[in-house]
Amino acid sequence: MSLAAPWTSFSDYHYLYLALAVVAVVVAVRAARRALAPIGPVVRAIAAVAGVAFAVGAAFVLVIAAVVSGS
Repeated sequence: MSLAAPWTSFSDYHYLYLALAVVAVVVAVRAARRALAPIGPVVRAIAAVAGVAFAVGAAFVLVIAAVVSGS
């Protein structure tokens, strides 16, 4: 008996495997959401800081571009 022989019969149940994978992903997402809930405000604060940094960086680049194109 080949080692691959038992695995070939499992291919008949690919819809079952797909359904189990979906259930596993849903459970994982729900668990991750519960785990990350306490740090939600921290994540939002980091996102706000990143947005401010991007805006300041873009303004700096535009000022430099204005200076270079004016000279």
